[in-house]
Amino acid sequence: MTRPQGFPDFFIIGAPRCGTTSLSRYLMRHPQVCFSRPKETHYFAQQQDLPSEDAIERDYIDRYFAHRSAGESVAGEGSVSYIHLPEAIEQIRHFNPDAKFIAMVRNPRSMLPSYHQKMLFLLQENEANFDKAWALQTPRALGKNLPRTCLDPRLLKYTEVASLGAQVQRLFEMVGRERSHIIVFDDFVKDTLAVYRALLDFLEIDYDGQTEFERRFESQMYRYRWIQYLFFATATRGGKFVDTLERRRRKYRKDGTIRPNLVKRITKLNKGPVKPAPLSPQMVNILREELHDDVRLLGQLLGRDLGFWLTAD
Repeated sequence: MTRPQGFPDFFIIGAPRCGTTSLSRYLMRHPQVCFSRPKETHYFAQQQDLPSEDAIERDYIDRYFAHRSAGESVAGEGSVSYIHLPEAIEQIRHFNPDAKFIAMVRNPRSMLPSYHQKMLFLLQENEANFDKAWALQTPRALGKNLPRTCLDPRLLKYTEVASLGAQVQRLFEMVGRERSHIIVFDDFVKDTLAVYRALLDFLEIDYDGQTEFERRFESQMYRYRWIQYLFFATATRGGKFVDTLERRRRKYRKDGTIRPNLVKRITKLNKGPVKPAPLSPQMVNILREELHDDVRLLGQLLGRDLGFWLTAD
């Protein structure tokens, strides 16, 4: 089929808690890039069937890329849910067979506690102890012990979330290595500029001169659950009050950031940085056993030794 006009050229598809928000922010500032507003549309994660071209133009392109200007030669978005959903990637490739995919990977020993904290913050998880949350994977897969506010049980399959080797292998098989760009979080932290320039080469756009790269890796937690519930759970369940406020607040600056208003100020006051609790010795041993083969696979796919991720103390 003919590619719909304005359909994105690239997709940052994950993994969660690996620096995708920071990377997206750098790309938002690039004069040749139109990045979706908001960063994570999750559009293709919500489609059970292939959408029509009219739906793509109306509900996706016009909604998330309406701000695109003539000088922006490429467009992209950053939905980290897509890395777990081969059907989403298939739908993207249906509309753009030449689409490029970017994935970021991280040591599961540091990624998983951060991811678990994020799920608690978003009210998708209600078990604060990660050891117990990990053990709940089996009953939750059967529909038991799921948090009332959880929108998708797949979010709580921690083993699958951390199986980055399997995810990267599937991506390579689906789209080819030439259309896949993998960024290791360790490299991203050590030399952000080099990683950024390599990404621009992959996207075939010019280096824009950025040398200052702020980072937003810290985890956060709400102070009052009822406020968090009002502005997160109610909105996701179609609450009219919050939905109206959310529409009003979607006013963006040129750099892609949202202008603060009442909703933004309240949610900002209700959260603060919280460092995820370290893994217990028992959990470290479980991860070494459960994820050893997957980490080795990822290392083989990337041509580097990542064994230290699970063995370093």
